[in-house]
Amino acid sequence: MQTKALMVFKIDDEGNTVYANENGDLCIFLSKSEPFCVPASSFPGMSSNRVAFLDFDENVYISVPCSNIIGGNWSYIAPYHIPPQNHDP
Repeated sequence: MQTKALMVFKIDDEGNTVYANENGDLCIFLSKSEPFCVPASSFPGMSSNRVAFLDFDENVYISVPCSNIIGGNWSYIAPYHIPPQNHDP
């Protein structure tokens, strides 16, 4: 596994970056596509306070509050998380 650590920051009301030891109900997705986050409570089975990282040779889930890294090395031809789409007319 290549990922050793991940730090999450948020932007406060004054525009400063602040270390965040939790991200609430959010699940953050990082891959070769645009990063995005979704409320975990909107998707059954999704865990909050997580970061999902996908690269060509790695798939990792990181629990933000306790810094657990779960995952391993696999080869992916298309390492892209696709954000949810709104298809309402």
